[in-house]
Amino acid sequence: MAAFSLRRLLTLVGWLALCGALNDKAMAIPVVHLTASLTSPQPLGTTVTLTVSATDTDPGTISYRFEIGSASKAVLEMVRDYSVATIFNFTPTVHEEFYQFKVTARNNSTLATASQTITPFRFSTLVSGGSPVVTPTANQLVALFSAPACASGSVMRVSFLRGGDTHPTYTSWKACNPLLSMNFLVAGMRAGTLYHMHSETWNGTTLTGGSILAFTTGTPPVTFPAITLPTPPTPQDSLAERFVLLATLAPAFPLAVDLNGNPVWYYTDPSGITPTITRPVAGGTILMLATGTNSTGSGLTSQQILREIDLAGNTLHETNATRVSEQVVALSGLPSSCQIGSTECIVGSFHHEAIRLPNGHTLVMTDDEKLFTDGTQGSSPSNPVEIIGDLIVDLDPNWQVAWYWRAFDHLNVNRAAVLGETCKAPGGGGCPPVTLASVANDWLHGNAIYYIPSDGNVLMSLRHQDHVVKIDYHNGAGTGNVLWTLGLGGDFAMNSTDLYPWFSHQHDVGFEQNGTTVLSLFDNGNTRIAQNPGEHSRGYVLNVDETNMVVTPALLADLGVYSLALGSAQQLTNGDYHFLAGDLMNPGSFNQSIEVSPNGAIGYNLQVTGDLAYRSFRMTNLYTPPVK
Repeated sequence: MAAFSLRRLLTLVGWLALCGALNDKAMAIPVVHLTASLTSPQPLGTTVTLTVSATDTDPGTISYRFEIGSASKAVLEMVRDYSVATIFNFTPTVHEEFYQFKVTARNNSTLATASQTITPFRFSTLVSGGSPVVTPTANQLVALFSAPACASGSVMRVSFLRGGDTHPTYTSWKACNPLLSMNFLVAGMRAGTLYHMHSETWNGTTLTGGSILAFTTGTPPVTFPAITLPTPPTPQDSLAERFVLLATLAPAFPLAVDLNGNPVWYYTDPSGITPTITRPVAGGTILMLATGTNSTGSGLTSQQILREIDLAGNTLHETNATRVSEQVVALSGLPSSCQIGSTECIVGSFHHEAIRLPNGHTLVMTDDEKLFTDGTQGSSPSNPVEIIGDLIVDLDPNWQVAWYWRAFDHLNVNRAAVLGETCKAPGGGGCPPVTLASVANDWLHGNAIYYIPSDGNVLMSLRHQDHVVKIDYHNGAGTGNVLWTLGLGGDFAMNSTDLYPWFSHQHDVGFEQNGTTVLSLFDNGNTRIAQNPGEHSRGYVLNVDETNMVVTPALLADLGVYSLALGSAQQLTNGDYHFLAGDLMNPGSFNQSIEVSPNGAIGYNLQVTGDLAYRSFRMTNLYTPPVK
């Protein structure tokens, strides 16, 4: 992408011609009107609804970008990128201060923009008379704890303890601000239960506790799925990871439970349609893929939204597939049109994965549909074949495209899906929206990205290839070349006497403990089980020797169930492993979060009945995600 290609030059010439033509027509500017549902000032934690409208004498769809930040700053934070959605709910929970709200309206046809700003809007402190305060939030299992300012150079967290319990839970540490109050979303509490909470301040030598406050959680307006314990926790299990965060799929909703199956957190999407959690983020936010409107206002809403929320369910950042698509198209110079008769649809939707990197960037997986007529996978001029590829898109901290990786540029498209999987229009059931034809070959079905801290590169799980590839990402400066392929027929020799030592149709691949030698994943086993009906999915761990290109299984645990299409894997602090068998169908629909010892013995098992789950995460609290 570093080279300035002829295609990109022609694209630039085209844009310049368009801009010249628009200037010749005396392009109109949209007229924007922004309102806030409440007047300033308001207490911290109050939701203010921003509503925008715009008119333009030139034809074209109007999209809107919402930006919010301190009134003292020139650069604001993008909270929702260009979308036809006209309402944004803002709930500040960090510090009291004067804010400014800015909306930019853009005519998608002319690219003319205009902005309106509301400033200053003051949110006042909740701290009363120098004493801490705890306030309910819209989420009945989450509280907002507000403490007085603390000295610069110190850090503060909140400790909260259920009545009658002996082990408190903690929020993340936050750097103290000597001028502003300290505010924490407290999450991980049971419904209708009394908790005692207080601040803890650490100055490097002394831990100082604040006043203890009582808080009783409310009753959530949702019906939680049936949760049982086929195998309850014992002292042999890893009790440090006290919570299970479940990326539950429709008809349920994302939730978290303690090890005894008691719900301690939930999220309901504004659309009413269940989103898919991809990863929790350090500090207490969550990345997810959701349903919603995009920047073009097309009728397509499925898998269009990438969103980050806090634990109270407030949206912190949001972008959409068509907005990301236009940026990738501008970088690549490739034409894209997501409709019948077109030859390529770039970023038609998000799917399967979004992760946060240490530098604040976000990697998200998207689809890339392409029509072939040249013999690829049986295509011909008289028999066009649509093939679904994958893109990895790198979004900077303000969620603008900084880098991308395109599978069609780096992988062998003639190596069809191992089991011949296809997707039918309109999509769904694990498939992205299919827009170029009625049926598409689901070539790769990428389903996980893992960032390698030691070299800045990434792993990508290619489910329908039974492969994991290492990609030259190099912290956004890489070539995108595939450095190696792991799996049957790949670059590594397998050191094992097992009859079928390789994984197949895997999920949630990654190295454990930020290393490069122990790799875990959920081995769904579809290819193996197609050859050996009646076998089960496996909890799978490999020792990886990149120097000699040899791998040796460390764990091939028969989980006793077959999970066709969902799953996750992680190592626990006691050395055990946690695996999710996400789609168990007999009897009914259910998922199991299973703990397995290094010798393959099955331990703790939590079952959610009536729903499937994409992933589950064992966590010490809801602020500290697994290392992998």
